[in-house]
Formats: sequence, C-alpha cells, structure tokens
Amino acid sequence: MEPVRVIPVRTHVMDVECDYESVRAASLQARTFLEQAGLGEDEVGGWELVLVEAANNAVTHALPERKERGVGLRLLVTVELVEAHVVDRTGGFDFPENAELPPDDSESGRGLFIIQALTDEAKYLRGPDENQLILRKRRNPPSPSPADPTPAPAPTPNSALISPSGESESTESIEARQMLEAMTEELASAYESLAAIFRFSAELQGEAGSNEFIQRWLRQLLTMTGADWFVLRLVDREATQLVLSVTSELDVTTGLRPSESIPLTSSGAECRAIVQRSDVWFDAQAPLASDDPLAGFGRGGGFSHPLFVNDTLVGVFTIGRKDFTAAFEDGQVSVIQTIADFLGIRILSQRILEEQLRARVDARDFEIAANIQRMLLPQKLPLLPGASLAGFCRSARQIGGDYYDALVTEDGNLLLIMSDVMGKGLPAALFALMFRSLVRSRRDLAPHPGRFLAWLNQNLFSELDAAEMFITAQLAYIDVGRAEIRVSGAGHPPMLLATDQGEVIEVRAGGPPLGIVEDSEPSEETRSYSGGRALLFTDGLIEARNRDGELLGLEPIKVLLRNAALSGEPIDITRRKIVEMLGEFENAGEPADDTALLVLAGNLPF
Repeated sequence: MEPVRVIPVRTHVMDVECDYESVRAASLQARTFLEQAGLGEDEVGGWELVLVEAANNAVTHALPERKERGVGLRLLVTVELVEAHVVDRTGGFDFPENAELPPDDSESGRGLFIIQALTDEAKYLRGPDENQLILRKRRNPPSPSPADPTPAPAPTPNSALISPSGESESTESIEARQMLEAMTEELASAYESLAAIFRFSAELQGEAGSNEFIQRWLRQLLTMTGADWFVLRLVDREATQLVLSVTSELDVTTGLRPSESIPLTSSGAECRAIVQRSDVWFDAQAPLASDDPLAGFGRGGGFSHPLFVNDTLVGVFTIGRKDFTAAFEDGQVSVIQTIADFLGIRILSQRILEEQLRARVDARDFEIAANIQRMLLPQKLPLLPGASLAGFCRSARQIGGDYYDALVTEDGNLLLIMSDVMGKGLPAALFALMFRSLVRSRRDLAPHPGRFLAWLNQNLFSELDAAEMFITAQLAYIDVGRAEIRVSGAGHPPMLLATDQGEVIEVRAGGPPLGIVEDSEPSEETRSYSGGRALLFTDGLIEARNRDGELLGLEPIKVLLRNAALSGEPIDITRRKIVEMLGEFENAGEPADDTALLVLAGNLPF
C-alpha cells in the first residue's frame, strides 16, 4: 500500500464591505498573505492586480439590495498551486471563454483580459444569491540552489519541446506561453507604477480633490514617466469652455502660460481629443498648429487625453516632453491615462457633492422664502358692514411671487391690491416683501391708484432693473361715498366687475409692469359700483392649461362670476367654485404658474 501524500495547504478568508476602499485594503492583506506563503515578487504583484480587478468589478456591479452582504475573498495556496475565489452579489454576467483586449479608447473591458492573462484557469459560477469567480495558477518553480545548480535542458531542434509535465509541447503552445511570460514580465516591470496608482486611488478616497492634491500627484506623474510639463483643463458648468485648472511650473522658467480658458469649438489638440474621444498626439512629425493654445508648451511632443466619466465630459489632460526623441513607453502611457481617468472620476464626484450641498442650501432658501410668502398674505381680511372679501393663493412650486392684500384707508374706504413678481424663490419673495412694505407705507395715495403705481415704480425701479426682474400689479380703490371703484394696473390682467344686473365688465386701465419703464404714468379707469362681485387675479388663473394644452381663459370665469352676482351667494362659495373650476380644468396636472385671487362682494354704501 502506497503511503498517502499530504500536500501542505494555507488558506486566507475575508468578507469585507462592498466599497472600493474596503476591497483595496483586502487586496493588500491578500498580498501580505501570499508573501508569507513564499510566492515571489512577480507572482505576488500579478495576483494583487488580478484580485483588485476582480474585487472592483464586484463592487461596481453589486445590486443595491445585496450590497450589505459585502464581497468575499478566499485564497488557497499549496506548494504547486494558488487558487482564489472572489464572491460577488451582482446580477451575474456571461464570463467570456477568451476575453479580448478592448480598443485603447474603450472605458471598460480591460479587467477581464488582465484576469485571464495572469491566471491559468478562470471560471465564473452564477448562483441565485451570489456568484463566484474561481481563479487558479500554478506557482513558479523554486530557483535552483547556488550550491547545486540544475542545468536547464537544452532545447530540441524540433518544432516541439518537452513541457514540465513530460509531454510534447506544440509550437502554438510555446508561442502562447512565451507571450504570457512576456506580458507577465512587462507587468512585473511596471509594478512600481502600479503601486503608485494604488497609492493614488487610496489617497483619492480620503482627499477632496483640491488643486494642491492634483498638483502634487501630477508632479509625481512627471517623475514616473520622464515628462516635463502638463496642463489640466476642466469643462465649465455650461459645457462651453475649457478652463485652466492646474499646470506645471514651466511658465515660471519660460514666461509661457496656457490661456485661462478656450472655447470647446477650438481646433486645438485638446478640443480635438474631446471630439474624437481619443488621445491626440503631437511631435516633430505632427506638430501643433501655431494658433494652438498649447503651441508654446508643445515643443518636443506629447499627447492630450480626454477625461470622460461614462458620457459626461470632465476635461482634458495634456502631458509632454521638451525633447521627444524618446517616445513614451506603452506602460508609461497606461499610467498617465489611468491616473488622469481617476482624477476625472474624483473631480466629477466632487462636483456632484458640491451640487448636492448647493441643493440643500437652495432648499433652505426655499423654506425661508415660503415663510416670507406666508407672512405677506393677510391673516385676516378687513370686515366692513355689508361687504365681504375672500382670497386664495397657490404656488406652482415651493415658493412664488404672487401677493394680495386689502387695506382700509384713512378715509374709511377700501384698497384692494394684487401683484405678481416675475420669477420664483427667494428673490421673488423678497421683492414681494418690498412691494408690500411700500404699499402699506403710503395709504394716503390709495384714492389715486395710477399715481400710486407710478410712485411704487419710482421706488422699486433701480432694484428691479439691477436684478432684471419686474412686477405686475393692480390696485382697486373702493369709494363708498361715491359708489364707485377706481382701478389702475401695471402690466396686469384686467379686473372683472360683475353687476347685480348680470353685466360683466373687464377693467383694463394701466401701464407697463413695474421695473420696465422708469417714468411710467399708468392710467386709471373709474366705474360705478353699487353691488355684485369684483375679482382681482394673477395670470396663473386664466393661463392655466389642461392636459391637452388648452388655456382656461376669461370666459368661464366671467360666467361663474355673473351667476354669483345674480344669485347673491356667499363670497366663500364663489371663491370655492373658482378654485374647483381651476382644479377640474387642470385635471390633476402640474400647475405651470402661481395663482392668486381676491373676490369682493357687497352693496354700496357698505
């Protein structure tokens, strides 16, 4: 009976959080384990790269509902073999039998090629809740002892060699093995650059992507690749300009400096790289044009690399040498592209974070503006014998600029106010507050609404003009003793006056909106009023649209107001009918504009 052969086995098991920082830390722990297991530097570097690629894929494609289960990493090492299991909680994918190297301008696909190129066997097992990527690779044979070297067998002159297993190896197998060995050697020779990339990606997790951080790393990139200068431009928020972000200090020694911004329509190398979504090279054989923004920097040569994150343009990174007799090596180009792409991701992430912060600030502004708007509207409308008032205000969004009010004047009469500030948000609310304060400060002008609006325009014009805003307004003065109503407007819809005899009159007197013409003189119109209904409103009422895009218009409002005047119904019912008509016409659609209205009912004298 033959003795049982015992194969020493070392294992390493980890389950980590599903994020890039955690899987990066796990890959470093795996590296330490493999070193302690006796693997050589080349083998350890190759496995580290493989595990980083596999674990990053597990994080990138993890399903949200499974993320909390993390990523699993299992390592098994014997004297002959290394086996790794990477457990992911993604939806799974079809693992190609032979992954091909993607084109240079491709933004994905290199990971699978690297994994297959650096392992002997790769299998992907899909399950209902989790998937496993199983990777195997034979260990390199130990180096012969210097005291007792074992000479390598001389190659046979035939087209086949003897493999380590003792079997004949075909020419195709030899070429494949030699190509794999060459790739491994190339990866090993670039290990320092890869290590720098790992350090860079780890630091990105903890820093905000400031110009100082970017400047420091790009200077390290110059050292790693033997380059002399760089220029990083970022696209502005309007996506019309490339704005200089950071550059090397070449300008200090030569007096040259890239222009601060260039239009995206420029024909220079940077913009061509963006249009083509691929690197644009320049050197003595393909020099930059004399009007290229990089012409002063481009002596020698280099290339511009566009920075895209998915389909979002972030900017363009250009790097070069003064003397370009020695071209960048493929490994150096890969390092440049990788670090530049990482920077692009970080810069875009920072912009998104800033926009989220700005959105929170805007939300607070809207909350303040909403409070201001609630303060503007009267808590109680004046109560006069024989007369009643009812108001309504609805904002299309969180806050608007519509405002109504009713004031009893010093002579015992009544002033009705309706206004609509152009725009939304805090600026509109602030101008509405200014308008309200001015109106309440000069009640003595109420008997002359046209003159009152002219005075308001003079006091608001400079501020409205500077802010490029305007206010439409309407004032209606109810003269009880004369049984009449005097009306003037500033770019506002007409007031509707429904008599108790069934007539509905549109009162359109006025002039341009406040803030448009500095010396405007709005006209006035006087109508007798002994009873019925008067309605002041903003354009959000008659310009409401249904789902077919049709306008509500004035006619349905006139009919409702005429019936209310003839029936003598309570004012609250009239207001409710108008609001219900508006809602039924919009049919639960999104309101396009703010809406305010003020209804007066009564018989003169009050």
